[in-house]
Amino acid sequence: MGVPGLAPLARDDGESMDLNDLLADPRVVWTEDVLRFGDTDANGHINNALFATLCESGRVNLFRTRFDPTLPKNRFFVIARLGIDFRAELNFPGSVRTGTWITRLGRSSVSLAQVILSGDTLAAEADAVCVLMDGATRRPMPYPDATRRALESMLRPTAE
Repeated sequence: MGVPGLAPLARDDGESMDLNDLLADPRVVWTEDVLRFGDTDANGHINNALFATLCESGRVNLFRTRFDPTLPKNRFFVIARLGIDFRAELNFPGSVRTGTWITRLGRSSVSLAQVILSGDTLAAEADAVCVLMDGATRRPMPYPDATRRALESMLRPTAE
């Protein structure tokens, strides 16, 4: 389901990311969102704050569909860190796809990488850290075995 002839996506760090690899990898969960007129700013493009919302949409979809079913009641993931590198403008009207995958597992934390695409254009890259919380104590908690197994099955480590 790749894009024939698509060149690797260039990154600031000199590395490249192959969009076809991301599209073909079942560990990458894709979320589609529609850009709204109300998302535009005074410069006529999509406001930078919306990029964080698009990342959230991707994270929520990943957790809701893959990991929440493995969690005991009153356990949930919270965001601890979010970094976004903007690569291209987004404009209304339009739609985007956010690809989200796991790059590292800790005892109670999970590191994620994300890309936001408009067509085949890389609009942004993001990285995030989320932490599993106990709803009663409001403290981080280690993953239950079933959750750890589900997370490990989705792990797509970054190249070292």
